[in-house]
Amino acid sequence: LRILRTIANFIVQLCLLMPKVYYEANVPEIEPLMVCSRNESMPNITVEPTVEFHPATTWNEGQDVQIASGSLWRRIFGHSSTSFMGRKIRLPCNRKDSIFPANKVQNQKYNILTFIPLTLCEQFKSCLNMFFLAMALSQFIPAIQVGFMYAYWGPLAFMFFITLCREGYDDLKRFKRDRELNQLKYQVLRPGGREEMKSSELVVGDVINVHKNQRIPADMVLLRTSDKTGTCFIRTDQLDGETDWKLRIACPFTQNIVNEMDFFRNDITVYAAPPIKDIHTFHGLVEKKNNPENGPFVLNVDNVLWTDTVLATGSITGVVVYTGKETQSYLKASSSSSKSSSLEHDMNIITIFSFLLMFFMALIELLLTLKVEFLSDTIVGFIRLLLLFSYVIPFSLRINLDLAKIFYAYSVSADKSNPGLLVRNSAVTEDLGRVSYMLCDKTGTLTQNCMMFKKLSFGTISYSGNALSELSELLAIAYRPTSLPEDDEHRKHAQTVREALEAIVICNNVTPTDTSIGSDDFDDMALKTAIPMITDEDYYQASSPDETALVHWARKLNVILNHRDIHRIQLIDPFENERNFKILQVFPFTSERKRMSIIVQDELTKEICLYSKGADIVIQRMVEQNDWLEEECSNLSREGLRTLAVARRVLSEQVYNEFAEAYKKAQFLLTNRNSAIEEALAKVERDMKLLCVTGVEDLLQKDVTVTLELLKSAGIKIWMLTGDKLETAMCVAKLSGLVNRNHRIVKLSPMMKMEEVKAEFDTSNSCSNKVLVISGEMAKICLERYLKQFFGYCENVSSVICFRCSPAQKAAMVRMIKGVNKSRVVAAVGDGGNDVAMITASNAGIGIVGKEGCHASMAADFSINSFSQLSPLLFTHGRYSYLRSSKLIQLIMHRGLIVSAMQFIYSYLYKSVTKPIFSGMLMLLYTTLYTMMPVFSFVLSKDMKSGVLLLYPELYKEFKSVRPVNWKSFIWWVVMSGFQAAAIVYFMGRFDCDETELETTAFSALIFNELLMVFLFIDTWNWFIFFCTVLSFIIYLLTLFFVDALFNVSYVYKYSFWWKAAALTTCSFGPTLFVYYLKRKCFPSKSSKLR
Repeated sequence: LRILRTIANFIVQLCLLMPKVYYEANVPEIEPLMVCSRNESMPNITVEPTVEFHPATTWNEGQDVQIASGSLWRRIFGHSSTSFMGRKIRLPCNRKDSIFPANKVQNQKYNILTFIPLTLCEQFKSCLNMFFLAMALSQFIPAIQVGFMYAYWGPLAFMFFITLCREGYDDLKRFKRDRELNQLKYQVLRPGGREEMKSSELVVGDVINVHKNQRIPADMVLLRTSDKTGTCFIRTDQLDGETDWKLRIACPFTQNIVNEMDFFRNDITVYAAPPIKDIHTFHGLVEKKNNPENGPFVLNVDNVLWTDTVLATGSITGVVVYTGKETQSYLKASSSSSKSSSLEHDMNIITIFSFLLMFFMALIELLLTLKVEFLSDTIVGFIRLLLLFSYVIPFSLRINLDLAKIFYAYSVSADKSNPGLLVRNSAVTEDLGRVSYMLCDKTGTLTQNCMMFKKLSFGTISYSGNALSELSELLAIAYRPTSLPEDDEHRKHAQTVREALEAIVICNNVTPTDTSIGSDDFDDMALKTAIPMITDEDYYQASSPDETALVHWARKLNVILNHRDIHRIQLIDPFENERNFKILQVFPFTSERKRMSIIVQDELTKEICLYSKGADIVIQRMVEQNDWLEEECSNLSREGLRTLAVARRVLSEQVYNEFAEAYKKAQFLLTNRNSAIEEALAKVERDMKLLCVTGVEDLLQKDVTVTLELLKSAGIKIWMLTGDKLETAMCVAKLSGLVNRNHRIVKLSPMMKMEEVKAEFDTSNSCSNKVLVISGEMAKICLERYLKQFFGYCENVSSVICFRCSPAQKAAMVRMIKGVNKSRVVAAVGDGGNDVAMITASNAGIGIVGKEGCHASMAADFSINSFSQLSPLLFTHGRYSYLRSSKLIQLIMHRGLIVSAMQFIYSYLYKSVTKPIFSGMLMLLYTTLYTMMPVFSFVLSKDMKSGVLLLYPELYKEFKSVRPVNWKSFIWWVVMSGFQAAAIVYFMGRFDCDETELETTAFSALIFNELLMVFLFIDTWNWFIFFCTVLSFIIYLLTLFFVDALFNVSYVYKYSFWWKAAALTTCSFGPTLFVYYLKRKCFPSKSSKLR
């Protein structure tokens, strides 16, 4: 208590000494402004800097950026008391006394001062570890001391030493990765020239150059690019997991600066709002004092480069606005909720039973001994009994399981027959052997997400992707002067085909990229003056594979997207004539709009056109009356094609100007901005001409049909959750074998009456051959109103197909299964960012590295390369992991139970209430040197060969039905351990020996019994387990013969010792062996029959 009081006083004094200085700070706060789609300058915007008082900040005259000073507490423990602030950066900035966070990558969890305290605190969050610590501390009290200090502190210290080594090794690796990034050097522009600095030395306000393939070291506003159009591409796969390149745009009046020193001569000021945790949002301004006619330039996310992205093309110059803990990379890196396996849950229940058993054993022993001997202090006696029986709770269980999980993760990653398997969360590896539900995405998971153009439909006529000659003839008629009259149907159709192809090429976000630009210095680089002819299709970059497939197909017809920047699009027609279009407005695709629109002006004819492309249900409301769109989309969807409707409208100059004015006003609104923008768009996105419907095919992944059949044979329910329309989802389900001709399809529609829905749910007992098809909207209704009935119905159907399902609804379906039936393990498989919510909500999240990037893979517990790898992941690795951990738990539990039972019987029969049956050193060696290796060697055990497990998936179904770790098995362990302990202790008392001879004999019988028990748990012969068992036996014999401090060595050399030890071992192990033999003979499992 004196020590604790001293520590508390020191902490109080430390807190009192921490600096708490408040200064007045000029912090410019920028109102969140809606940014134009083309980033046009906005002349009527002014920024009013506000004055804010903030702790530990300074703002002196002539100082252009601020830095948060740190207290002693912050420097030690790394916590900041400052909140995020907006900033005003005037170039050039003063780098001295900067108070924003240092630009250090710091993924370490600890430092020198916090490593041991924080690690120990994390360990002592476990009630089990707290119990062991309390037992060890109790031995400092003489009244309740029952053994030597090392018997309690030795295992505890060993466990914490292993934990410290593991945490220290992981943190050392993080430190090395951080140091490597922090020491990367960049060119910083100063008024006096260039200076090379480390990434960790950069501060807010630095102007730096970044070259091709370099990592972006801090969040920056893009000032200039090496491309004359002011654009560049970045790779964001390390930030958001998406593999497509992103286009970024420089500020127009900084892009035009030729000499880099002019950045500091033009009095440029950058305003940035406080950092927020959203990589798709940024609010800021760039202001140039000698440029009053254009006013400040409004910045959005297209003008910002986030930390950890990589520059894909050219070179750029940018100004740092956020560093260190204010960067998006740091803000986004939030720790996900921890997961634990179902086996861990079962083990916790067993631990509770062990606590109760220990308590009742001590209580019963106390009551029994009160008849024989009156205890002067009952409480002290009860505590001593608890300490004697504490081996019921296995001390080494947690550390053995942690080490086993590390080995499981290594064995999965080292599987050479299935390259690409990766474990990101080893805590749930055992759950792979207990999966009951598999929820999977469609696109990129069951399919390849590799789009191939298949059909172009105009309602009355359709063209396949191979009908190039017919379409080429029509395009020749449309592009060349012809003698056909204007009202000729053939000429009209040719003109429609031309308009459709141009719309396909224009209305997208596909960008031809030229990667030939290197990383030369700006001053030495001659900017391009001519647009080269794009000859390689691989130069096309887009966020959607559908759009890339369409542009590639149009290229085959010689309608080529040759160039695109923020201002202009250039097409090459079939006769190699250039067609240039000025981009007036772009309205990108969003999940709410479900369409993309673009307004362009033909530079030759000055015609203004609005093009729209998107989902048929949205385009239907925007086009003129037609009678074929819905039917044609349904026909294409039945063929398994993804459909997009394309429409066009010619706008007069007056209509466009009216729209532009209304749209610009809507952008500047601070309230109801989105609704005002949609209202302005609705005035032009109407009465459009429907041009065509495109159909692209997403091919099935390799061996998807076989894998799904194996999973269903293993008793796993397959649910397909997709955002696609009903027809596409059903087509893929039929092609993949998820739905066959014997299934009865039941569709639940939001239009159904609630009585009809309830009536269908009441038939759940007779729906094993049914497949439920439900929309995301209807699933939401069922989850809110009929949760239990809905789940009961889904549990009995063969499969569930949910179409038009949002990411949030996918996660809700996972939580429904977990919430209603907690004993079932739910696995989720996906490949895109829209699957992350579902993956993280599941018990075992599996991410596929695919076309949509590695976002799902990085967020998942397990990573695979293809859907077909689910079979070995579940049937082999999942089964082995669960089997090995369950055997490990059983052996360790038995090892503790038998010792506690021997102590219980010994204390009663020999009237030695508070005396341990074996010495503390023997017990320490018993749990470590003598039995640890054979027990832990079961991490290599196998009950079946991997080939047999993949050949007979029914074995997985049988394996799930057996739970080797539950309350029933715990009772069996208690009975078996009690019998074996009674046999050893009872017959030990029949021998005429002194105390040391009895201890040596009984302990030897205990060791022999435990080593023999190892062989009872072996399913197939394993040389490693045999070697570890024999080695432990030899080690024990060596100590038995030569360590006089532990055993009565002179007695060991006598024949009587050996026959007595053999008799005790036979009495304890013989009946157990007989019971196990009868069990395997009379009730063999399917796996044992195959063996």
